[in-house]
Amino acid sequence: MSKKLLKNLHLINPCSEPAFIENAFVAISGDTIESAGSSLPAGEYDEIHDLGGKVALPGMINAHHHLYSSLAIGMPLPKNNPANFVEKLKEVWWKMDLALDHDSTQACFEAGLLDSLKAGTTTVIDHHCSPSYIEGSLSLLADTGEKMGLNISLAFEITDRNGEEKFEASLNENLEALEKYSGSHHVHPTVGMHASFTLSDDSLKKIHDAVSSLDSWGIHIHVSEDMADEHDAADRGYGSVLERLNQFDLLNQNSLIIHGLHIKETDVNLIGELNAMFVHNPSSNANNRVGMTPNLNLDELGSGLGTDGMQANMLREGKEGMLIRSSHLPGGAASSDYMRLLFGNNPEIASKLFGRKIGRILPGYQADLAIYDYSPRTPITESTVFGHVFFGLSELPSDVITRGEFRIKDRQLLMHSEKEIKANAVTQAEKLWNHF
Repeated sequence: MSKKLLKNLHLINPCSEPAFIENAFVAISGDTIESAGSSLPAGEYDEIHDLGGKVALPGMINAHHHLYSSLAIGMPLPKNNPANFVEKLKEVWWKMDLALDHDSTQACFEAGLLDSLKAGTTTVIDHHCSPSYIEGSLSLLADTGEKMGLNISLAFEITDRNGEEKFEASLNENLEALEKYSGSHHVHPTVGMHASFTLSDDSLKKIHDAVSSLDSWGIHIHVSEDMADEHDAADRGYGSVLERLNQFDLLNQNSLIIHGLHIKETDVNLIGELNAMFVHNPSSNANNRVGMTPNLNLDELGSGLGTDGMQANMLREGKEGMLIRSSHLPGGAASSDYMRLLFGNNPEIASKLFGRKIGRILPGYQADLAIYDYSPRTPITESTVFGHVFFGLSELPSDVITRGEFRIKDRQLLMHSEKEIKANAVTQAEKLWNHF
Protein backbone atom coordinates (compact mmCIF):
# COMPACT_ATOMS: atom_id res chain seq x y z
CA MET A 1 0.00 0.00 0.00
CA SER A 2 1.54 3.26 -1.19
CA LYS A 3 2.27 5.90 1.45
CA LYS A 4 2.42 9.60 0.62
CA LEU A 5 3.33 12.65 2.64
CA LEU A 6 2.01 16.07 1.69
CA LYS A 7 3.86 18.80 3.54
CA ASN A 8 4.19 22.58 3.68
CA LEU A 9 0.53 23.35 3.10
CA HIS A 10 -2.18 25.19 5.01
CA LEU A 11 -5.28 23.14 5.84
CA ILE A 12 -8.73 24.70 5.82
CA ASN A 13 -11.07 22.09 7.24
CA PRO A 14 -14.46 23.84 7.66
CA CYS A 15 -16.93 22.41 10.18
CA SER A 16 -14.14 20.33 11.74
CA GLU A 17 -11.83 20.87 14.68
CA PRO A 18 -9.51 22.64 14.16
CA ALA A 19 -10.88 24.51 11.16
CA PHE A 20 -7.43 25.81 10.16
CA ILE A 21 -3.91 24.46 10.54
CA GLU A 22 -0.95 26.51 9.35
CA ASN A 23 2.20 24.82 8.01
CA ALA A 24 0.50 21.44 8.04
CA PHE A 25 1.05 17.94 6.66
CA VAL A 26 -1.26 15.18 5.46
CA ALA A 27 -0.08 11.57 5.58
CA ILE A 28 -1.89 9.21 3.22
CA SER A 29 -1.91 5.43 3.26
CA GLY A 30 -3.43 3.98 0.10
CA ASP A 31 -6.66 5.90 -0.44
CA THR A 32 -7.12 6.97 3.18
CA ILE A 33 -5.85 9.85 5.30
CA GLU A 34 -3.65 8.37 8.02
CA SER A 35 -2.92 11.57 9.90
CA ALA A 36 -2.97 15.34 9.50
CA GLY A 37 -1.56 18.09 11.66
CA SER A 38 1.31 20.48 12.26
CA SER A 39 4.15 18.21 13.45
CA LEU A 40 5.63 16.05 10.73
CA PRO A 41 5.23 12.34 11.52
CA ALA A 42 8.12 9.90 11.62
CA GLY A 43 8.27 7.04 9.16
CA GLU A 44 9.13 6.26 5.57
CA TYR A 45 7.05 7.32 2.58
CA ASP A 46 6.98 6.22 -1.02
CA GLU A 47 6.31 9.78 -2.12
CA ILE A 48 6.88 13.15 -0.44
CA HIS A 49 5.27 16.22 -1.99
CA ASP A 50 6.20 19.74 -0.92
CA LEU A 51 3.16 21.89 -1.67
CA GLY A 52 5.02 25.17 -1.23
CA GLY A 53 2.55 26.85 1.09
CA LYS A 54 -0.59 26.10 -0.92
CA VAL A 55 -4.02 25.96 0.76
CA ALA A 56 -5.98 22.69 0.94
CA LEU A 57 -9.72 22.13 1.30
CA PRO A 58 -11.48 18.77 1.54
CA GLY A 59 -12.55 17.41 -1.83
CA MET A 60 -16.11 18.69 -2.21
CA ILE A 61 -19.41 16.87 -2.72
CA ASN A 62 -22.21 17.77 -5.13
CA ALA A 63 -25.28 16.36 -3.42
CA HIS A 64 -27.51 16.61 -6.52
CA HIS A 65 -26.27 16.94 -10.08
CA HIS A 66 -27.58 16.35 -13.61
CA LEU A 67 -24.53 15.45 -15.68
CA TYR A 68 -26.79 14.90 -18.69
CA SER A 69 -27.15 18.69 -18.93
CA SER A 70 -23.41 19.18 -19.57
CA LEU A 71 -23.98 19.96 -23.27
CA ALA A 72 -26.71 22.52 -22.58
CA ILE A 73 -24.50 25.63 -22.47
CA GLY A 74 -25.60 27.88 -25.33
CA MET A 75 -28.19 25.45 -26.68
CA PRO A 76 -30.96 26.87 -28.90
CA LEU A 77 -33.77 28.71 -27.18
CA PRO A 78 -37.23 27.10 -27.32
CA LYS A 79 -39.55 28.21 -30.12
CA ASN A 80 -42.24 28.97 -27.54
CA ASN A 81 -41.29 31.14 -24.58
CA PRO A 82 -42.09 29.05 -21.46
CA ALA A 83 -44.37 30.93 -19.07
CA ASN A 84 -43.93 28.63 -16.07
CA PHE A 85 -41.83 25.82 -14.66
CA VAL A 86 -43.73 22.93 -16.25
CA GLU A 87 -43.64 24.62 -19.65
CA LYS A 88 -39.87 25.05 -19.26
CA LEU A 89 -39.55 21.31 -18.63
CA LYS A 90 -41.66 20.47 -21.67
CA GLU A 91 -40.08 22.99 -24.05
CA VAL A 92 -36.44 22.61 -22.98
CA TRP A 93 -35.30 19.79 -20.73
CA TRP A 94 -37.66 17.01 -21.79
CA LYS A 95 -36.78 17.65 -25.43
CA MET A 96 -33.08 17.71 -24.69
CA ASP A 97 -32.92 14.55 -22.57
CA LEU A 98 -35.02 12.63 -25.14
CA ALA A 99 -32.47 13.54 -27.83
CA LEU A 100 -29.51 12.06 -25.94
CA ASP A 101 -27.97 8.89 -27.39
CA HIS A 102 -24.99 6.81 -26.26
CA ASP A 103 -22.33 9.10 -27.71
CA SER A 104 -23.80 12.37 -26.50
CA THR A 105 -24.48 10.86 -23.06
CA GLN A 106 -20.89 9.71 -22.84
CA ALA A 107 -19.72 13.21 -23.80
CA CYS A 108 -21.96 14.65 -21.06
CA PHE A 109 -20.46 12.32 -18.45
CA GLU A 110 -16.87 12.94 -19.50
CA ALA A 111 -17.13 16.72 -19.82
CA GLY A 112 -19.31 17.10 -16.72
CA LEU A 113 -17.06 15.00 -14.50
CA LEU A 114 -13.97 16.74 -15.90
CA ASP A 115 -15.44 20.09 -14.86
CA SER A 116 -16.27 18.65 -11.44
CA LEU A 117 -12.74 17.35 -10.95
CA LYS A 118 -11.21 20.66 -12.05
CA ALA A 119 -13.39 22.47 -9.50
CA GLY A 120 -12.28 20.17 -6.68
CA THR A 121 -15.61 18.32 -6.57
CA THR A 122 -14.59 14.73 -5.93
CA THR A 123 -17.97 13.10 -5.12
CA VAL A 124 -20.99 13.49 -7.41
CA ILE A 125 -24.51 12.35 -6.51
CA ASP A 126 -26.09 12.25 -9.97
CA HIS A 127 -29.67 12.03 -11.22
CA HIS A 128 -29.57 10.88 -14.85
CA CYS A 129 -32.09 10.89 -17.70
CA SER A 130 -31.62 9.81 -21.34
CA PRO A 131 -34.91 8.15 -22.37
CA SER A 132 -33.62 7.18 -25.83
CA TYR A 133 -30.53 5.53 -24.27
CA ILE A 134 -31.51 3.73 -21.11
CA GLU A 135 -29.97 0.27 -20.93
CA GLY A 136 -26.32 0.51 -19.88
CA SER A 137 -26.36 4.26 -19.22
CA LEU A 138 -25.70 3.91 -15.48
CA SER A 139 -22.84 1.49 -16.09
CA LEU A 140 -21.37 4.01 -18.52
CA LEU A 141 -21.55 6.67 -15.80
CA ALA A 142 -19.96 4.34 -13.23
CA ASP A 143 -17.13 3.49 -15.65
CA THR A 144 -16.53 7.16 -16.46
CA GLY A 145 -16.43 8.04 -12.78
CA GLU A 146 -13.95 5.24 -12.16
CA LYS A 147 -11.66 6.53 -14.93
CA MET A 148 -11.75 10.00 -13.36
CA GLY A 149 -11.21 8.61 -9.86
CA LEU A 150 -14.44 10.09 -8.46
CA ASN A 151 -17.13 8.74 -6.14
CA ILE A 152 -20.40 8.47 -8.08
CA SER A 153 -23.96 7.94 -6.88
CA LEU A 154 -26.20 6.60 -9.68
CA ALA A 155 -29.89 7.03 -10.45
CA PHE A 156 -32.00 6.96 -13.60
CA GLU A 157 -35.15 9.14 -13.62
CA ILE A 158 -38.25 6.95 -13.77
CA THR A 159 -41.25 8.75 -15.27
CA ASP A 160 -44.50 8.05 -17.13
CA ARG A 161 -44.01 10.87 -19.59
CA ASN A 162 -42.36 8.73 -22.30
CA GLY A 163 -44.71 5.75 -22.21
CA GLU A 164 -44.91 2.38 -20.49
CA GLU A 165 -42.01 0.76 -22.36
CA LYS A 166 -39.53 3.43 -21.30
CA PHE A 167 -40.97 3.41 -17.77
CA GLU A 168 -40.22 -0.31 -17.48
CA ALA A 169 -36.76 0.10 -19.03
CA SER A 170 -35.90 2.93 -16.62
CA LEU A 171 -37.05 0.90 -13.62
CA ASN A 172 -34.98 -2.08 -14.80
CA GLU A 173 -31.90 0.11 -15.29
CA ASN A 174 -32.12 1.21 -11.66
CA LEU A 175 -32.69 -2.36 -10.45
CA GLU A 176 -29.73 -3.69 -12.43
CA ALA A 177 -27.50 -0.93 -11.04
CA LEU A 178 -28.64 -1.80 -7.50
CA GLU A 179 -27.64 -5.40 -8.07
CA LYS A 180 -24.38 -4.60 -9.84
CA TYR A 181 -23.03 -1.87 -7.57
CA SER A 182 -24.53 -2.53 -4.13
CA GLY A 183 -21.14 -3.71 -2.83
CA SER A 184 -19.01 -1.19 -4.71
CA HIS A 185 -16.56 1.01 -2.82
CA HIS A 186 -16.86 4.08 -5.05
CA VAL A 187 -20.30 3.67 -6.68
CA HIS A 188 -23.58 4.02 -4.81
CA PRO A 189 -26.81 3.10 -6.66
CA THR A 190 -30.19 4.67 -5.83
CA VAL A 191 -33.65 4.43 -7.39
CA GLY A 192 -34.15 7.52 -9.52
CA MET A 193 -37.60 9.05 -9.92
CA HIS A 194 -38.27 12.27 -11.80
CA ALA A 195 -41.07 13.78 -9.69
CA SER A 196 -44.40 12.78 -8.23
CA PHE A 197 -46.42 14.73 -10.81
CA THR A 198 -45.00 12.65 -13.69
CA LEU A 199 -45.83 9.29 -12.05
CA SER A 200 -49.25 7.65 -11.64
CA ASP A 201 -50.34 5.75 -8.55
CA ASP A 202 -49.98 2.51 -10.53
CA SER A 203 -46.39 3.44 -11.37
CA LEU A 204 -45.55 4.26 -7.75
CA LYS A 205 -46.92 0.87 -6.73
CA LYS A 206 -44.84 -0.88 -9.42
CA ILE A 207 -41.69 0.86 -8.17
CA HIS A 208 -42.44 -0.06 -4.57
CA ASP A 209 -43.18 -3.70 -5.45
CA ALA A 210 -39.92 -3.92 -7.41
CA VAL A 211 -37.68 -2.63 -4.61
CA SER A 212 -39.46 -3.67 -1.40
CA SER A 213 -37.83 -7.10 -1.28
CA LEU A 214 -34.30 -5.70 -1.64
CA ASP A 215 -32.01 -5.43 1.38
CA SER A 216 -31.03 -1.80 0.88
CA TRP A 217 -32.51 0.85 -1.39
CA GLY A 218 -33.47 4.49 -1.41
CA ILE A 219 -35.13 6.80 -3.88
CA HIS A 220 -33.62 9.96 -5.37
CA ILE A 221 -36.47 12.30 -6.38
CA HIS A 222 -37.40 15.94 -7.05
CA VAL A 223 -40.02 17.00 -4.52
CA SER A 224 -42.11 20.19 -4.50
CA GLU A 225 -39.72 22.09 -6.75
CA ASP A 226 -42.72 24.00 -8.05
CA MET A 227 -46.26 24.30 -6.68
CA ALA A 228 -47.43 22.30 -9.72
CA ASP A 229 -46.08 19.20 -7.95
CA GLU A 230 -48.14 19.91 -4.83
CA HIS A 231 -51.26 20.76 -6.85
CA ASP A 232 -50.96 17.45 -8.68
CA ALA A 233 -50.76 15.53 -5.38
CA ALA A 234 -53.80 17.39 -4.09
CA ASP A 235 -55.75 16.63 -7.28
CA ARG A 236 -54.98 12.94 -6.75
CA GLY A 237 -56.39 13.13 -3.22
CA TYR A 238 -53.20 13.39 -1.16
CA GLY A 239 -52.23 15.96 1.46
CA SER A 240 -48.83 16.59 -0.13
CA VAL A 241 -46.23 15.08 -2.44
CA LEU A 242 -44.36 13.52 0.47
CA GLU A 243 -47.54 12.12 1.98
CA ARG A 244 -48.25 10.51 -1.40
CA LEU A 245 -44.79 8.94 -1.60
CA ASN A 246 -45.05 7.77 1.99
CA GLN A 247 -48.46 6.22 1.25
CA PHE A 248 -46.67 3.88 -1.16
CA ASP A 249 -43.86 3.17 1.36
CA LEU A 250 -41.26 4.77 -0.89
CA LEU A 251 -39.61 6.93 1.77
CA ASN A 252 -36.91 5.68 4.12
CA GLN A 253 -33.61 6.71 5.68
CA ASN A 254 -31.82 6.21 2.34
CA SER A 255 -34.08 8.62 0.45
CA LEU A 256 -32.71 11.74 -1.22
CA ILE A 257 -35.37 14.47 -1.19
CA ILE A 258 -34.41 17.21 -3.63
CA HIS A 259 -35.61 20.85 -3.56
CA GLY A 260 -38.64 20.76 -1.20
CA LEU A 261 -39.35 24.45 -1.66
CA HIS A 262 -43.07 24.24 -0.89
CA ILE A 263 -43.31 21.40 1.62
CA LYS A 264 -45.48 21.74 4.75
CA GLU A 265 -44.40 21.59 8.38
CA THR A 266 -45.80 18.05 8.60
CA ASP A 267 -43.59 17.12 5.62
CA VAL A 268 -40.54 18.52 7.40
CA ASN A 269 -41.45 16.42 10.42
CA LEU A 270 -41.87 13.32 8.22
CA ILE A 271 -38.43 13.75 6.64
CA GLY A 272 -36.95 14.14 10.12
CA GLU A 273 -38.74 11.12 11.52
CA LEU A 274 -37.55 8.94 8.64
CA ASN A 275 -34.01 10.36 8.81
CA ALA A 276 -34.16 10.94 5.05
CA MET A 277 -31.71 13.28 3.30
CA PHE A 278 -32.73 16.73 2.05
CA VAL A 279 -30.82 18.69 -0.63
CA HIS A 280 -31.04 22.40 -1.51
CA ASN A 281 -30.14 23.74 -5.00
CA PRO A 282 -30.20 27.55 -4.80
CA SER A 283 -28.83 28.65 -8.19
CA SER A 284 -31.21 26.35 -10.08
CA ASN A 285 -34.19 27.47 -7.99
CA ALA A 286 -33.34 31.10 -8.75
CA ASN A 287 -32.88 30.38 -12.45
CA ASN A 288 -36.23 28.57 -12.64
CA ARG A 289 -38.01 31.27 -10.58
CA VAL A 290 -39.73 28.68 -8.43
CA GLY A 291 -39.17 30.32 -5.05
CA MET A 292 -36.77 29.86 -2.15
CA THR A 293 -36.46 27.07 0.40
CA PRO A 294 -37.27 28.44 3.89
CA ASN A 295 -34.33 28.86 6.28
CA LEU A 296 -36.12 26.74 8.85
CA ASN A 297 -36.32 23.74 6.51
CA LEU A 298 -32.62 23.94 5.66
CA ASP A 299 -31.65 24.16 9.32
CA GLU A 300 -34.03 21.57 10.76
CA LEU A 301 -33.30 18.99 8.07
CA GLY A 302 -29.52 19.39 7.98
CA SER A 303 -29.80 20.13 4.27
CA GLY A 304 -27.11 19.24 1.80
CA LEU A 305 -26.10 21.42 -1.14
CA GLY A 306 -26.40 20.49 -4.82
CA THR A 307 -26.36 22.29 -8.15
CA ASP A 308 -29.22 20.55 -10.03
CA GLY A 309 -26.97 20.52 -13.11
CA MET A 310 -26.36 24.28 -13.12
CA GLN A 311 -22.62 24.00 -12.51
CA ALA A 312 -19.81 21.81 -11.17
CA ASN A 313 -18.18 24.35 -8.84
CA MET A 314 -19.46 23.86 -5.31
CA LEU A 315 -17.68 26.89 -3.85
CA ARG A 316 -19.45 29.05 -6.40
CA GLU A 317 -22.79 27.34 -5.68
CA GLY A 318 -22.37 28.04 -1.97
CA LYS A 319 -21.49 31.67 -2.55
CA GLU A 320 -24.29 32.21 -5.05
CA GLY A 321 -26.79 30.54 -2.75
CA MET A 322 -25.77 32.78 0.10
CA LEU A 323 -26.02 35.93 -2.01
CA ILE A 324 -29.37 34.94 -3.55
CA ARG A 325 -30.81 34.40 -0.08
CA SER A 326 -29.30 37.61 1.28
CA SER A 327 -30.86 39.62 -1.55
CA HIS A 328 -34.32 38.66 -0.20
CA LEU A 329 -33.64 39.39 3.47
CA PRO A 330 -33.99 42.66 5.33
CA GLY A 331 -31.00 44.01 7.24
CA GLY A 332 -30.23 42.04 10.38
CA ALA A 333 -32.37 39.02 9.41
CA ALA A 334 -30.78 35.60 9.84
CA SER A 335 -29.67 33.68 6.74
CA SER A 336 -28.61 30.05 6.36
CA ASP A 337 -25.10 28.73 6.96
CA TYR A 338 -23.87 27.68 3.53
CA MET A 339 -20.51 26.68 5.00
CA ARG A 340 -22.39 24.12 7.10
CA LEU A 341 -24.39 22.87 4.10
CA LEU A 342 -21.28 22.36 1.97
CA PHE A 343 -18.64 21.21 4.45
CA GLY A 344 -20.74 19.79 7.28
CA ASN A 345 -23.97 18.36 5.90
CA ASN A 346 -22.71 17.19 2.50
CA PRO A 347 -19.98 15.00 4.06
CA GLU A 348 -22.61 13.46 6.34
CA ILE A 349 -24.85 12.67 3.36
CA ALA A 350 -22.01 11.22 1.27
CA SER A 351 -20.61 9.18 4.16
CA LYS A 352 -24.07 7.77 4.84
CA LEU A 353 -24.64 6.83 1.20
CA PHE A 354 -21.23 5.28 0.53
CA GLY A 355 -20.87 3.70 3.97
CA ARG A 356 -17.48 5.25 4.72
CA LYS A 357 -15.93 8.57 5.69
CA ILE A 358 -15.92 11.16 2.89
CA GLY A 359 -15.50 14.93 2.83
CA ARG A 360 -13.10 15.98 5.60
CA ILE A 361 -9.32 16.16 6.00
CA LEU A 362 -9.25 13.95 9.06
CA PRO A 363 -7.78 10.50 9.86
CA GLY A 364 -9.89 7.68 8.47
CA TYR A 365 -11.46 9.76 5.70
CA GLN A 366 -10.91 9.08 2.02
CA ALA A 367 -7.94 11.12 0.81
CA ASP A 368 -9.74 13.66 -1.38
CA LEU A 369 -8.26 17.16 -1.41
CA ALA A 370 -8.68 20.34 -3.45
CA ILE A 371 -5.44 22.34 -3.23
CA TYR A 372 -5.25 26.03 -4.17
CA ASP A 373 -2.28 28.18 -5.09
CA TYR A 374 -3.71 30.99 -3.00
CA SER A 375 -1.88 34.02 -1.62
CA PRO A 376 -4.29 35.71 0.81
CA ARG A 377 -4.30 39.46 1.22
CA THR A 378 -5.63 39.18 4.79
CA PRO A 379 -4.74 36.71 7.57
CA ILE A 380 -6.25 33.21 7.55
CA THR A 381 -7.35 32.13 11.00
CA GLU A 382 -10.13 29.93 12.33
CA SER A 383 -12.34 33.01 12.62
CA THR A 384 -11.67 34.18 9.03
CA VAL A 385 -12.04 30.82 7.23
CA PHE A 386 -15.55 31.64 5.97
CA GLY A 387 -14.43 34.80 4.18
CA HIS A 388 -11.44 33.15 2.52
CA VAL A 389 -13.43 30.11 1.34
CA PHE A 390 -16.27 32.05 -0.27
CA PHE A 391 -14.59 35.34 -1.19
CA GLY A 392 -10.90 34.53 -1.54
CA LEU A 393 -10.59 31.17 -3.31
CA SER A 394 -11.92 32.43 -6.62
CA GLU A 395 -9.57 30.45 -8.87
CA LEU A 396 -9.82 26.73 -9.61
CA PRO A 397 -7.56 24.47 -7.54
CA SER A 398 -4.05 23.91 -8.89
CA ASP A 399 -3.96 20.33 -7.59
CA VAL A 400 -6.68 17.76 -6.94
CA ILE A 401 -6.21 14.46 -5.14
CA THR A 402 -8.82 11.71 -5.06
CA ARG A 403 -8.45 8.31 -3.41
CA GLY A 404 -4.91 9.32 -2.44
CA GLU A 405 -3.77 9.94 -6.03
CA PHE A 406 -3.05 13.19 -7.85
CA ARG A 407 -5.58 13.66 -10.65
CA ILE A 408 -4.53 17.25 -11.32
CA LYS A 409 -1.01 18.44 -10.48
CA ASP A 410 0.27 21.97 -11.00
CA ARG A 411 -2.85 22.69 -13.09
CA GLN A 412 -2.15 19.76 -15.42
CA LEU A 413 -4.78 17.05 -15.82
CA LEU A 414 -3.13 13.65 -15.39
CA MET A 415 -4.19 10.50 -17.28
CA HIS A 416 -6.77 12.32 -19.45
CA SER A 417 -6.71 14.82 -22.30
CA GLU A 418 -8.90 17.81 -21.56
CA LYS A 419 -8.49 18.94 -25.16
CA GLU A 420 -9.87 15.65 -26.52
CA ILE A 421 -12.75 15.52 -24.02
CA LYS A 422 -13.82 19.09 -24.77
CA ALA A 423 -13.42 18.69 -28.56
CA ASN A 424 -15.65 15.61 -28.51
CA ALA A 425 -18.17 17.45 -26.33
CA VAL A 426 -18.40 20.27 -28.88
CA THR A 427 -18.97 17.76 -31.70
CA GLN A 428 -21.64 15.89 -29.74
CA ALA A 429 -23.34 19.13 -28.66
CA GLU A 430 -23.77 20.21 -32.27
CA LYS A 431 -25.31 16.84 -33.16
CA LEU A 432 -27.55 16.90 -30.10
CA TRP A 433 -28.86 20.39 -30.79
CA ASN A 434 -29.59 19.51 -34.42
CA HIS A 435 -31.41 16.38 -33.29
CA PHE A 436 -33.81 18.00 -30.81
